[in-house]
Amino acid sequence: MDKNLLHTDGDLTELLRKGSHNAFREIYDRYWPVLYMHAYRMLRDEGTAMDVIQDVFTDLWLKGESLQINLSLKAYLYMAVRYRTLDALRKSSQHDKFLSYMIDFAREGQNTTDEAISLREFTKRMEAEVAQLPPRMREIFELSRLEGKSNKSIADELDITDHTVKKTLNRVLHILRSKLTLFF
Repeated sequence: MDKNLLHTDGDLTELLRKGSHNAFREIYDRYWPVLYMHAYRMLRDEGTAMDVIQDVFTDLWLKGESLQINLSLKAYLYMAVRYRTLDALRKSSQHDKFLSYMIDFAREGQNTTDEAISLREFTKRMEAEVAQLPPRMREIFELSRLEGKSNKSIADELDITDHTVKKTLNRVLHILRSKLTLFF
């Protein structure tokens, strides 16, 4: 005789209420495979499906003595798996949203931090390179880039030609580019 036909579901429920380990084992052996497949079809994840089934059977054992089953044992177990599965899906969805948020936050934070550090390093390096320029080149560069003066106003202020200002600025930019290629 098949071991799954030893007792009816009603008998097993009654024995489970009395704390029978054998009744629990029979329920477990009878329903674990079909409940697992039911959970797996909904979750598409073996580990989570196994966790759901384990939780259902743990609850069944812990609540066994006070168990009130209005339907059949089979229907009760299927409903328990369904509720646990939906709960697992909801948690998974929230977990996925949280992970996605944290990944985005970390990327944004990392980029912002990296950019700020890079900008600070670049600024320091550029100031150091500008400080090493010959005095006249440095003065023309600072008047143009830091004070925002036009080539004409720089030429007038320093009593040189526009062409000299333009040529000097081109040389300064060429020097700075060659010295700061690491940042480009």
